Amino acid sequence: MLKPIDKILFATDLTPGCQKAYEFAIAMAIRNKAALYILYVIQDMPESVEGRLKTLIGRHQWQDLMNTRREDIQKSLTGKRTSLNVLQDIQDFCEKIGMDGDACAFHSREIIISAGDIAEMIVKNAGEHACDIIIMGAHEGFVSGNSIGDSIKAVLKRSPVPVTVVPAAGN
Repeated sequence: MLKPIDKILFATDLTPGCQKAYEFAIAMAIRNKAALYILYVIQDMPESVEGRLKTLIGRHQWQDLMNTRREDIQKSLTGKRTSLNVLQDIQDFCEKIGMDGDACAFHSREIIISAGDIAEMIVKNAGEHACDIIIMGAHEGFVSGNSIGDSIKAVLKRSPVPVTVVPAAGN
């Protein structure tokens, strides 16, 4: 028997190719009445590069730069939309696919920003939040079709829970 999906981790790199995967994650959360965790990982810089930058611009300016970057990511993830707008979008989506309001509600949406190795942080956050599935978006390839990057491949190798890779928006 399949385990119910109660918690979903959507990992994004904030590129346009992830939009389709985001919509899929919301639809899955609604259909399963699941909690949705949205994760963005800030990849660590090599220590030698970070050290040089700190020396070049100063420690305080470096910290201000990192704080600004984190705030920009948070704004991108929340989409500068109010909770009421998001709830209305969800309601509109439900009406479009023919689901009533009670069947359409999902429990929550939490935004997580982590720093470190991308695949490691995705698997770690999925475990910490007891997620039942990880959803990621593929990118459009240069020649044709979809491209599965190193991060997705590493998550597929390491993850103890199912991973769904959604094709890029162009396909």
